[in-house]
Amino acid sequence: GLHASEVAHAQHTIQLAYDLVTGDDDPEKAAILENVILLLWPSINPDGQTMVAEWYMGNVGTRFEVASTPFLYQKYIGHDNNRDGYMINMIESRVVTRVARDWEPQVLYNHHQTSPFPTRIWIPPFAEPVSPRVHPLMWRTVNLIGMAMSQALEERGQKGATHMGTGFDNWYPGFMDHANNFHNVASFLTETALYRYATPHFYTVGDFPDRSEDLRPRSLYASPWQGGWWRLRDAVDYMLTASISVLDVAAKNRHDLLFNRYQAARDVAAQYSEEPPFAFFVPEEQRDPVAAVEMLRRLAFNDIDVKRLSQAVTVEGIEHPAGTWVIP
Repeated sequence: GLHASEVAHAQHTIQLAYDLVTGDDDPEKAAILENVILLLWPSINPDGQTMVAEWYMGNVGTRFEVASTPFLYQKYIGHDNNRDGYMINMIESRVVTRVARDWEPQVLYNHHQTSPFPTRIWIPPFAEPVSPRVHPLMWRTVNLIGMAMSQALEERGQKGATHMGTGFDNWYPGFMDHANNFHNVASFLTETALYRYATPHFYTVGDFPDRSEDLRPRSLYASPWQGGWWRLRDAVDYMLTASISVLDVAAKNRHDLLFNRYQAARDVAAQYSEEPPFAFFVPEEQRDPVAAVEMLRRLAFNDIDVKRLSQAVTVEGIEHPAGTWVIP
């Protein structure tokens, strides 16, 4: 979970851990425990989560119960880091990036709130456009997992799952999850419905926008939510189903996930051994040398190879002196 004001994910991770630790008698969970390595991160902004929780609980029963916090829950930038996936300016982003690059998982899933109303959870496939610089096997894997999630929700009678639409694309390369797709890690988010923190709310069809009042099933919204109570526990339950289904896909398809990641890496390596760009040269002589060094530091932190010329070379008629940085 990323955002401090989106409260259900930090509750769901505690329950998910308990369900897995005590799940040996459940065949689905037993297979997950046998075949999947899970790194479970309760919250990437725990101090902000505490601030939001204390604000909310201090106002329950007053007219400020569902009011936004009148302060920043991320002290320096006011937003907990989902736009910092490749610039990694924040310490939280650097910790997450280092863990991801040390472990190199096959799948990375992060939970968000909220889903486009009145849907209850938004799930991949993503809206258009998606990045053309990601290997197609990663998109196919993300789509496969998204469809498995929606089927798991239907099997449990949890209505209101939707896909694609217009709200959530995967174009911008700086989303904390999406940055990992460029490392051939199948990475994605979901958006589960949120009212206000943990306050229950009752919806009627009259609250729905006109286009949704007919409750008509659609190809990518097959079981429209019909309204009723929505509580924090409902959001947690939807997240639990989604997380278990992702782990179930990983357990059942572990060989394909591993092999397809290898294939994606092989294809990218082959592509850039045969066609440009073959490398980038970054000269030491810079109008702003600190900016160049900071850029290279961030690339290196993301596990991009940064080397230096030990002697001058000439490439396509341009001489690059010793000391020039090279990114193969």
